[in-house]
Amino acid sequence: MANRALLIGINAYPGQPLRGCVNDIKDMANFLVTSCNFAEDDIRLLVDARATTDGIYERLGWLLTGLSEGDRVLLHYSGHGTIFSRRNSQGQVIDKQDSICPVDFDWSRERAILASDLQKAFATIPTGVEFVFVSDSCNSGDLSRGMRPFAVKFLVPPADMAWRVETADKKRLPLKTLRSAVHDNCAFLSGCRSDQESADATFANRPNGALTYFLLETLKSETFFRQPLAKVIPRVVSRLKDNHYPQVPQLHGPDQLIALPFLGSKSAPAAAAGPKLPKKKQAKKAKTKK
Repeated sequence: MANRALLIGINAYPGQPLRGCVNDIKDMANFLVTSCNFAEDDIRLLVDARATTDGIYERLGWLLTGLSEGDRVLLHYSGHGTIFSRRNSQGQVIDKQDSICPVDFDWSRERAILASDLQKAFATIPTGVEFVFVSDSCNSGDLSRGMRPFAVKFLVPPADMAWRVETADKKRLPLKTLRSAVHDNCAFLSGCRSDQESADATFANRPNGALTYFLLETLKSETFFRQPLAKVIPRVVSRLKDNHYPQVPQLHGPDQLIALPFLGSKSAPAAAAGPKLPKKKQAKKAKTKK
């Protein structure tokens, strides 16, 4: 049974750089090795200039190809998100989707990785694979909400692209979220609600994403080390609130996945070996504090 992790961290955005994303994935990689029985060869990092659209798709191919029941798979993305609307061949705005932003993202369709693109990629994952997708980013925000003590992980659309999104809003086109990309064998953790912002912050003079920082802090604690994700995430929400971050992470997934520890642990050999998951289970949203 295989372990695989693809960890993507991008600080080097032209015009709207971030600071903590590379630290996020380095910290996650170390945690996987020390606490989740992953080997270094099981983990691939993709950062900054190498985290292009083509580079991300290439590594996704490695991550998702040849999987079988019992494999443990993690996709962790730390970087900007945004909202992207497309036009059809007649020039009409036809949709509104969450998008992650590769380092070469330029607001063209070719350089956007939309929720529908990820949905197509994730559809190949076999039943019984333990797949966790962490998105430390956000898909709403602006640059005019006053002076914050932290940056936000939302790439603000230029005026022409914002017009498309506003047109989609006026047409009442539904938003296709990253959550909609996941399937019944995926636990999906987002940095915040769809109307909130995820923080790129500093802790003890070291930059990190707030979600990743408090997620790892919680997972490393003796109290929550082997607790189910459904119990871990409310603690993460509480720690964010205690430290004055307004974002509320959201956990979605089937019962059998969110009832497991985060990809197992070194002291939980049954989880580390790869659980046998039921063939089908209705996806359910875990309760988090508002």
